[in-house]
Amino acid sequence: MDVDARMQLFDLKTTYQFQTSPGVDQYNMPLYDVQIEGSAPNQANINSYPVYQGFMGPAYINGVQVPFETQRSNFFNIWPNFVQNNQVVATGNGGNFYTFTVPFLSGTTPTPLNPPLNGILRGHVDITGIISTGANQDPVFGSTLDTSIPSTSIYPAVYITSLDANGNSIVVQDSGQFLQTNGTNLANYGLLMQPGNAPFGYSALPNGYVSSFAITGATQASQCVLTCTSTFQVGQTITITGVGGMTELNGNAYQVVANSGTTVTINVNSTGFTAYTAGGLANGIQNYINYLSGEVSVTMPTSIPQGENINLQCYFFQSGLPRSVLFYNNVLTLRSPPDRQYLVQLDAYLSPCAFLTSTAAIPFGYMSEYIARGAARKILSDTGDVEQLQFYEPLFKEQELLVWKRSQRQWTSTRTQTIYSNHGNISNGVYNTSGGL
Repeated sequence: MDVDARMQLFDLKTTYQFQTSPGVDQYNMPLYDVQIEGSAPNQANINSYPVYQGFMGPAYINGVQVPFETQRSNFFNIWPNFVQNNQVVATGNGGNFYTFTVPFLSGTTPTPLNPPLNGILRGHVDITGIISTGANQDPVFGSTLDTSIPSTSIYPAVYITSLDANGNSIVVQDSGQFLQTNGTNLANYGLLMQPGNAPFGYSALPNGYVSSFAITGATQASQCVLTCTSTFQVGQTITITGVGGMTELNGNAYQVVANSGTTVTINVNSTGFTAYTAGGLANGIQNYINYLSGEVSVTMPTSIPQGENINLQCYFFQSGLPRSVLFYNNVLTLRSPPDRQYLVQLDAYLSPCAFLTSTAAIPFGYMSEYIARGAARKILSDTGDVEQLQFYEPLFKEQELLVWKRSQRQWTSTRTQTIYSNHGNISNGVYNTSGGL
């Protein structure tokens, strides 16, 4: 456990790089997969641990150096999170299911192909939350809300608010988790949730997130009526798959016009369709926000009175080429949020686990006695063998100084620049100290 703190050496310095995703502004430090040690019956799992000890400047975006910050105050003084004022997005109708589109994104196609990309910032789950899921999947995808993620690891960016009949505040927010349906990850569809107290107070919204119901009949009518026992809500969008006979329905999305509990009426004229024969599924998704199009489908935790405003508050940024990087809480935050894929490169200290468990350990053989004496020192201190610990301590310190000396030689091999040395900041023979003299 002491190794990371004592071995931030030149030899462990490396480059961490990744490609951004359009509209995604926060990226966790990467984790190793869960390690399995030993064999049954004494097999043990070693939890995920970070690949790197930390990141350092300089940072490069597509090869261009940008500021690298580690203090939130410095970063957000320059790049404040702009909070949209409460927008009235819908009004209560006495029920709890609502669909609407964020007003300032109206008309945006669901998957813009060309930048610039106007974007709502997304909720985020930090590295501790990723570890708590037991699966090294970042971001988190699912067909339901993973409530094993601690509340303190979730950072919402979208809030939907209103009042119930008794004047109590109703709040729904995004979760940093994203929708998965039929094995497909929908990276732009954030799952909405109901907030609660720490540590695991967040809860899923009514009716879940993905639903699928069997179809046993379909009429040829001006508005097709499906024989289907379901919990679909009026206004909800559903897709049809696997229908026999009336195959014109398959693969298409329709809006629910009415639902009696045993039948579902959809907004399609099926009078000219082939007669239904058998089978089929009606599939729906709900309780999500599409961050690109602004489309929202939400089941509020309780009914909203007739005429009561339903508001939306969010962080909004004009995306583009990122010009600054913040490293805080093991998360890299980019501003502006990227509008396409960009290559991000940073200096990093590699975790010793990275080379001690691989063939990369061979070049670090000079550290072997240092690591061995350090392990002995740890065992002796833990067992309280003070006499042996005092005997080994000078030997351990000797090896540590030798290892550090090697690293120091590497650091000092670069000449310290002066005002008289030519280090790329000379213009027409004049030294540039502050942008030009």
